[in-house]
Formats: sequence, structure tokens, C-alpha cells
Amino acid sequence: MYPSLSDRGEASYLLGTTYSYDASHARAVLSLVIAGGLSGFAVWIMFVAVSIRSPTYQNTHVVAYFISLLMANALQAIGSTMNVKWVLDRAVEAGGYCDVQAGIKQAGNVGMALWSFVLAMHIFNLLFLRWKSTRIACYTTLGLGWLCVVSIVSVGPLAIQKEEIGPYFGPSGYWCWITHLYPAEQTWLEYFFEFLSAGLSFFLYVAILCRVRGNLIYSGSRWHFRYVPRGESWQFASSRDIIDTAMLRVARRMVWYPVAYTIFLLPVTIARFIEFGGEHVPFAATMFADTIFNLQGIANVLIFIFIKRFIPDTSTLPEFSTPREEVDLNAATAAGITPFILPPQPPPPSLPAHSQRPERSNEQHRREVDLEMGEGGQNSASLSRSDKVKVYFDSTIVIVVPRIIRESVFLSSSMGFWDL
Repeated sequence: MYPSLSDRGEASYLLGTTYSYDASHARAVLSLVIAGGLSGFAVWIMFVAVSIRSPTYQNTHVVAYFISLLMANALQAIGSTMNVKWVLDRAVEAGGYCDVQAGIKQAGNVGMALWSFVLAMHIFNLLFLRWKSTRIACYTTLGLGWLCVVSIVSVGPLAIQKEEIGPYFGPSGYWCWITHLYPAEQTWLEYFFEFLSAGLSFFLYVAILCRVRGNLIYSGSRWHFRYVPRGESWQFASSRDIIDTAMLRVARRMVWYPVAYTIFLLPVTIARFIEFGGEHVPFAATMFADTIFNLQGIANVLIFIFIKRFIPDTSTLPEFSTPREEVDLNAATAAGITPFILPPQPPPPSLPAHSQRPERSNEQHRREVDLEMGEGGQNSASLSRSDKVKVYFDSTIVIVVPRIIRESVFLSSSMGFWDL
């Protein structure tokens, strides 16, 4: 996000090679340097942690794609911290340093969008489609992905830049990026990829969650969406296999990746489209939007740390390519009910007539059995006599229970109560 043309003379803004800072501008741009430095530090710590103790998720390439995402975060952080030169010089000046910053910033932003989508697509293939992921496919994806990033950054100065129009990379507001001489390229060679990645990633993660949870099932050559109230979600358990059950908690939390990406992208988006409409964007709003945007490295690291503890040991799971069993929607198990048959029970023996209402005179034939049903694990022996009740089931057994549960116990008419 960059300052509107009304902040400076339009001609000098489009053609200028040097923009001067005042003290307030320098302090504001310094916030971008700090945000970039914090993100870069968080990413560096994650790189060190992964290199020392790399998590191994068997039959997946999540770590490889996540490292590529962190590399894009690192490029973005480097591009932001390069603003320290402009803060010290109190001016942005065209030249080799400016062109390098512009290219690094675009590579970081485009790379972040691309690898966020690749990571979402890989998890979609594993948990939704159950496609096997090969090492060759991983290497090919990594190579083509970074080639795509380099091509998008290079195509501007090598193929799009025209001498009669002006430089493609250069001062663009209070730092260096694609100049305002190429507004279409600003939109379609960066913003478009960011918006597309956020939208598609969110759709993929929601689809993964619905499939793993059991809302979305494939039955009878058709897709079906099932909805049940929150308190009855246990009904989905019958349609989940061991892989879905193990990965459900992970799928619930992976949705936070595109959500966080969208939240950090939204302020820049709003400010940018206000500027596209010809309205003035206050300098403070520009700085706030870009400071938030440059904290994405910290967000990605924190989300990964949060999700990592829910990822099961994938070596104990079947292959992710194991197909799901088709669910029969007409079967009782589709509603979470497992049919069963109770074994036949012999009829209860009839009680003698004299045992239906035992008298106190028969106490020498009765046996007392203590039930541990007191409050807080207290057994009946610790209760006072006034708190005990004897329940007579027949002439030979006496059970001592607390009085406090007397009203909550259902007893047949053949049972009697006597206070001790």
C-alpha cells in the first residue's frame, strides 16, 4: 500500500527519482523496519529449530512447502528492513539498491501467496482426495514454484518496461516497488495473486474440514452435505476412518492459515482500493496497513507452533492414499447408530412370599454390604446413623446407602426402607 498521488505533485510522484522524508515520515517508516525485523527474527528462529530437530511427517511434504513459505516470509522481512537506508538518508532515491528492494519485496509478497496456496493444495490432496504424494512431485513443485516467482518478478523489468513510459522498479512512495507508471502490473502481478491465494486457500481448508469431519461424504456416485446440530456431532463418527479421526483436530486448526493471511492482507486491500477510486489515503493509514502486513512471518510461525502439537505420528497411520469406504446413507450407521442384539436372559427367579417385606426380627439372617456412595468418595461407614438408610432386597442382604440419595433411587415395591 502506498501513498496517494495527492501527497505530492503528480508529475514528480510518477517521474521522481528522489522523495524526501521529514521527521514524522521517518519515524513511521521505522515502524515498518521494526515489523520486518521481528518477522525476520521469528522466521530465523523457526529455521534453526527445523534444522536442529526437523519434524518428519511420513508420506507428506508439509515441511518442504512450509519452509518455502518461511523463505518467502524472510524475503518480505528483508525488503522491509531495507527501508532503514531511507530512514537514515531521509529520502528514497532511485538506483541499484532501490531496484533490489523492489524486486525482493515483490518476490516475498508473491512467494507468500504462492506457497500458502501450495501448502493448502498439498493438504487438500492428502486429506480430501487421498492422493499419494511422491518425492518427485515434491521436487517438481518446489522447482516450478520458485521458477514462477522469479519469472513474475523478472518479467517486469525485462519484458514490460518501456523506455517511453519510464522505469518499472523504482521509488514508489516512501520505499521502492513497482512504480506508479505501471498501475496494471501493480494489481495483476502482485495484488491479484494475494487475493486469489487467500480465497482459494480458505475454500480448500473449509472443504478439508467438512470432508474429514464427516459433513461432506461421497455416496451413490454423488456428493452429499450433512448437517446436524452442534450437540449431535457424534453422528459423524461412523463415517470417519482412522486417518480422518486422527487428523480432525489438525484440519480444524489449519483453517487459521488463510484466515490470518486474509486478516493481515485486508487493511492493505481496503486502502489500495480507496486509492484506486481516486480518494486520498492518509499517511497514518498507509503505515498502519503496511505494518500489519509485514507481521505475517510472525503469524505463520505462531500458527505452525500451535498446530504442530496436534499433528499425530503419521508413521503409525495407514497411507494417506488409503481410500475411504463408501457410506450407505440408508444404513443405520449413517446416523451414528450401530445395530446390536442383546443375548437372551433367563427369567428371574420368583421370590418367596416371606422375603417381600422382611421384618426386624429376621436381622440375624441378613448380611450388610457397604456401598461407597457418599459425597466426595466418602464411604458409608463414615456416615452417621441419622444419615443412613437400609435397603432390603430380600431376607439375606442389607445394603447401607446414604440418606441423601434416597429420593433419587428408583426402587420396586418389594423393597423396604428402615432408618438405622
